[in-house]
Amino acid sequence: MSSDSIDEEARISEERLSDQAAEIICGSIRELAGLKPTVIALPRSATVADAVDAMIENKMGAVLIVEDGQLFGLFTERDILTRVVAAERVPSQTPITEVMTTSPECLSFDDEIVFALNRMTVGGFRHVPILDENGVPTTVVSMRDVVEHIVSFYSNEVFNLPSSPGEGAFSHREGA
Repeated sequence: MSSDSIDEEARISEERLSDQAAEIICGSIRELAGLKPTVIALPRSATVADAVDAMIENKMGAVLIVEDGQLFGLFTERDILTRVVAAERVPSQTPITEVMTTSPECLSFDDEIVFALNRMTVGGFRHVPILDENGVPTTVVSMRDVVEHIVSFYSNEVFNLPSSPGEGAFSHREGA
């Protein structure tokens, strides 16, 4: 096989991989398999302790603050660190409304995954509420949902990596 043929085969292979990568992240948010079917919502009267309990119970990194079907805010694990712990606030005495993100950016199920990824990257956040066609919050997309979606297309490559470098470096989940 000539050098030109090899170069041509490599070019074709790269184009196909590029097209596949584009397809993976250009699908709609509803294609994300890891999305929870329900939203973890608390009323505006909740405290930080209530939110932490709900997050632990549901194994979620964010809760929505909702009343009468309206989204008022988003409270995340990052808020716990930066607005509660760092400020030395008492979780059971801190109203969620004082430390939540008000009017968070939202998306719909029909928005593309790449748009959610862009919003999270540019905005510097890891969770985006998803609203239905009536503006009612239905779930939250996390950066983890997007990463798991991408990994599902490359599972052989990701899950069959050799144990080194850094053997044993990831034996425990962060924060677990």
